[in-house]
Amino acid sequence: MKRIILSLLVTALILAGCSGNGTSSSAVTSEFFKGKIEGEITVSAYDHMMLSSFLEEAAKIFELMYPGTKVNVVTYTAMPVITTGEADGYEFTSMQSSDTPQDRADYISRVNVDIMSGRGADIYVMDILPIHKFVKSGVLENLDHYMNTDPGFNKNDYRLNIIEAVRYQNGIWFLPLDYQFDYYAYDSALIPAEIARNFGINRAYTAEELIGMTGHLYNGVNKIFNQMVYTTRGSGLYNIVLNENYRSFVNLDTGRPYFLDGRFVSMLDSLKNYGEQGFVPQSITSQNSAEQALQWMTYFEDLSNRVFIKQYSDMHLLFALSKDGGIGSMATMSSGIEEDDEIAGIVANADGTVPFRFTRAFAVNSQSKNKLTAWTFIKFLMSKEMQLSIFTLPVHNEAREEKSELSFTGAIYGIENPMTERMRIAYNNYRNIIETLSDMINTFVVQDSNLNEMISQEVQYFFDGSRTAEEVARALQNKADLYLSE
Repeated sequence: MKRIILSLLVTALILAGCSGNGTSSSAVTSEFFKGKIEGEITVSAYDHMMLSSFLEEAAKIFELMYPGTKVNVVTYTAMPVITTGEADGYEFTSMQSSDTPQDRADYISRVNVDIMSGRGADIYVMDILPIHKFVKSGVLENLDHYMNTDPGFNKNDYRLNIIEAVRYQNGIWFLPLDYQFDYYAYDSALIPAEIARNFGINRAYTAEELIGMTGHLYNGVNKIFNQMVYTTRGSGLYNIVLNENYRSFVNLDTGRPYFLDGRFVSMLDSLKNYGEQGFVPQSITSQNSAEQALQWMTYFEDLSNRVFIKQYSDMHLLFALSKDGGIGSMATMSSGIEEDDEIAGIVANADGTVPFRFTRAFAVNSQSKNKLTAWTFIKFLMSKEMQLSIFTLPVHNEAREEKSELSFTGAIYGIENPMTERMRIAYNNYRNIIETLSDMINTFVVQDSNLNEMISQEVQYFFDGSRTAEEVARALQNKADLYLSE
């Protein structure tokens, strides 16, 4: 941390800003960035566990860099409760945090009330807030103007395709510090060459496309996909396919849902059919026993099993390629036999676009009385030094490269593994794969957490057998139509 602080103090020499004066984002000029950075700003976030320590540490350093500033960090969820104990001779640690649908709805409601009353925060963390509603109502500053006008901000320092991917309604209303993506791997010992030749690190596929390409290979033994159809948490293959088709079912720009045109019903029936055919394990719902759930969860963790197609996060590439570099202790994420795995392509949406997700993204309140101090703090968070401290892939190019090497050797985790020639080859391979897959990203799917909860609540009735797909679709159409028209 001392090294980071020293680097940040040097960085401060080139960061510029001034106290806010109520100027709209469209009126930002180069003169706007020449004043003194001072005053108090507030950062509001929902998730305490993911963001609090990062933001509080950043606030302390920022205040040292800019005497006369004060950064208040306000999070909605409580600090997780950590308990330890012993059972059957084993020590255990458990962590409980408050994150319920009601908690999320309450936070969004509170933010809306604060904004309407003029007491809103200067900066909002875009974790669960409804981006589409905030943009439509003019709550957020268009940061396009800031990036293009501020002489202390160089867009070329960052992955431009990630920044451009969040462009929405003719503006960039928030900036992500990091990004994540998923990719598909295939077992080359199971899939014949005539199919495998369609795969590669420069390809993009949906789960349904891959199941369509490989379903006829099903042998009654090896599962086609390394996911259950559905789990009680609303995840599994269902969640993957829902995200691929999200824009087909909901148009947040027009406020119109499309659950009754047959596509949603077809999706649910197809997923159920995959389970019935044995392509993937069938759903785990509240009506299923815990024993059955454990059975399927351990199936994919059994290192003696083979699966045709597997979905992984980008983090898995780090573990897999570290293993190739001889750091076996880091290869802890597995899904059956992996020795013959090859990359099939990055995860795509049904419309052909390639999405990403983030853990940290920040927006400026258009009503802020100190906009440029708020912007300077966001710019500071996006600096190389601060992005080196995040767990996921940094948007800052130099930070991503340096962090990749620190992560690959284990140095970032306090493990010293000198870079051998074998490790260097594996690391270069890792960097090539990460950057090639990242080059394909071109969209961020704007979603609504309240609407997602409605979908989740209704869909469980289909998978537990209490309602048909048509009944679920009708209920969702009515609820979504009412919610989106508010």
